[in-house]
Amino acid sequence: MQSEKSIFFHAIDLDNVNVRQAYLRKACRGDKKLLAAVSELLREHDRDFNPIDNPAAVALLPTPLENDPKATDDRFAPGTMLGAYKLREQIGEGGFGLVFVADQLSPVRRRVALKIIKPGMESKEIMARFEVERQALAMMDHENIARVFDAGVTDSGQSYFVMELVRGVPLNQFCDNHRLNTEDRLHLFISVCNAVQHAHQKGIIHRDLKPTNVLVTQQDSRPIAKVIDFGVVKAIGQRLSNTTIYTRLASMVGTPAYMSPEQAEMTVGDVDTRSDIYSLGVLLYELLTGSTPLAIDRLNQVGFDELRRIIREEEPLRPSKLLSTLNGDRASTLSANRRMEPAQLESTIRGDLDWIVMKALDKDRNRRYVSAAAMAEDVERHLNEQPVEARPPTARYRFSKFARRNRVVLTTISLVAAALLLGSAISVWQARVAIDAMQQANQTRKDLEEFTNRLKHANSLLARGRANAEAGSWAEANSSYTAATQIQPEYFHVWMERGSFYAKLGLWEMSAADYARALQRGSAVDGAEYLGVPQLFLYTGDLASYRELVDDLRNSNSGATGTKLRGELMGKPSMESARMIAATAEELIEDSRGSIPSGLSNRSRRIPRGVKLYLAGWAHLAAEQYDQAIERLEQSLSEDVTWAGLGISYPLLAMAYSHVGRDEDAYITLEKSQAALDDWLDESLEKMQGTPPIPWFDWIEFIANHRQAAEMIRGERSPIDPRYQQQRAKAQSVIQ
Repeated sequence: MQSEKSIFFHAIDLDNVNVRQAYLRKACRGDKKLLAAVSELLREHDRDFNPIDNPAAVALLPTPLENDPKATDDRFAPGTMLGAYKLREQIGEGGFGLVFVADQLSPVRRRVALKIIKPGMESKEIMARFEVERQALAMMDHENIARVFDAGVTDSGQSYFVMELVRGVPLNQFCDNHRLNTEDRLHLFISVCNAVQHAHQKGIIHRDLKPTNVLVTQQDSRPIAKVIDFGVVKAIGQRLSNTTIYTRLASMVGTPAYMSPEQAEMTVGDVDTRSDIYSLGVLLYELLTGSTPLAIDRLNQVGFDELRRIIREEEPLRPSKLLSTLNGDRASTLSANRRMEPAQLESTIRGDLDWIVMKALDKDRNRRYVSAAAMAEDVERHLNEQPVEARPPTARYRFSKFARRNRVVLTTISLVAAALLLGSAISVWQARVAIDAMQQANQTRKDLEEFTNRLKHANSLLARGRANAEAGSWAEANSSYTAATQIQPEYFHVWMERGSFYAKLGLWEMSAADYARALQRGSAVDGAEYLGVPQLFLYTGDLASYRELVDDLRNSNSGATGTKLRGELMGKPSMESARMIAATAEELIEDSRGSIPSGLSNRSRRIPRGVKLYLAGWAHLAAEQYDQAIERLEQSLSEDVTWAGLGISYPLLAMAYSHVGRDEDAYITLEKSQAALDDWLDESLEKMQGTPPIPWFDWIEFIANHRQAAEMIRGERSPIDPRYQQQRAKAQSVIQ
């Protein structure tokens, strides 16, 4: 007869209720004690499952194997009302909860997920765990964590809570399906770290981080990771429930392959945030190599004592070492999913990423990263070619990083050093000094002439590109701009010009890439040429370039005021920063009538009054000064009818109305925003070959704010409008 543990591990892989039940009866061979023990283990395992975020799967055997009449309770049939919520179909169930899709009917209408205590499962322990999950989620407010909207109790005394309905794909599956390269995977991973850091700051440890608990959804073609299932969280320094949760000594909280050594010890009181750091290390290991550090197949085949020993004691292979052992179809599939040759993939991971992963997976938690934020920062250092904290700071290593970031400078120094050495050699051979000096002068003159000619040619091409763009000859303009980048690739202006050209066509990713290259080559950011570029970086997900540009703008005393303020507002500033921006925007409005306020650029006089009112309203909204926001945004829609971006204030005004409880005005204004969006999209497609119908920086802000307003007021993300893709396709076709 099989052991209790082997039966358990086989059973959790069976997704069908009837199949699992049949397997258990056969495997236990009539042994009622064994059947009861395995059923209990399965209930403990399923306790951790959150079907809200994975409706395709269900946690099986939450109750004894025999049919439970309570499980078919018709109190929750489709159409049943629970407070303001109308139940639709049931999408899953966990060890103690039933999960439904529901329609919230008031005070806003939206589609939600509703989780309720399962009939017959209202024990003190289950109610306590349910309450912990509800309280944990309610305390958190982060883009990468599923949100809780409401909670209540049914007439029959069963607790329920209402949360964001997340539809997504597990992290590793999403990355493989979309064949994301290593860099894109790391950017997604950083967002997961930031979500975990937010939870830790709220005093919450997840304790079961794994790919199925990190779902990725698409939002305007941008992937967004959502950390889900806080059903096994632990409170740090605070009490989430009035009822003590008793964790059985024979059970381990979490999933073995992703479990930290201290979790495997089953001393629950000694688990802290560094346990999640270990799980993040496993996640990163799997994203890079396609495998967990400890093979899942092996863990499923051993008993509990051996399982705990492996987790606590056995050191995994470094990611690059594991990749070097792969061959055949597995290596080919892994490389294809990352769009790299096997040797290149191994080389990319060897070094920094090895160190980062192994630091997070250290058996001694004192040697792991101190926080999820610290781990995210180290990954960013790697992406930015900076020394990582996980690696010993040898002089050779730090110099190699410096060399990669400063190739041009070091090449110049090397040439100068070589010239000095050559000069020393020449001084020894007096007979050849005159000849060599003449040759050197001739070569220098030729190099200077060649450089000057290339610069003239590049500027001529840029001028030709501008002329063709103004004439609507997009393909010829693109050809000229691209030729200029090839002739003078180290000249920041050629990248900035082409980036501006692509932005005007609505080719956001291509534009952001060129502006990033311009910044890397030392482009100044003082002028209005960078108006909209911070928003562009945010919209395309290039957070590193966004932060660099915003920091440069803050440190510039002569930068364009509108560029600074709009760039910071798009990045959702802190309350203090938002109020400072609001004060500056109010000074700009006053400047329309009087003297220039201290510290503001003369360029502020060129900002249209409608834009100043719009900026002030946006800043007041971000600062939660809703009455002032409404006043300024209403003025922006009525006082300056000559403003080319008239109408982009609608989504901000709708959100301001919603915040003060003016729901009807919020809905009406959102409809006006939608009408403006529809008109502009139709105009773009019918008359403008897919290019933005208003100034491109206004357009980016408008579609981003409209999406936020629609989600806030309607309570659900609208499907991506296919006209955006049509815009992009048209714009791409006209430059070919």
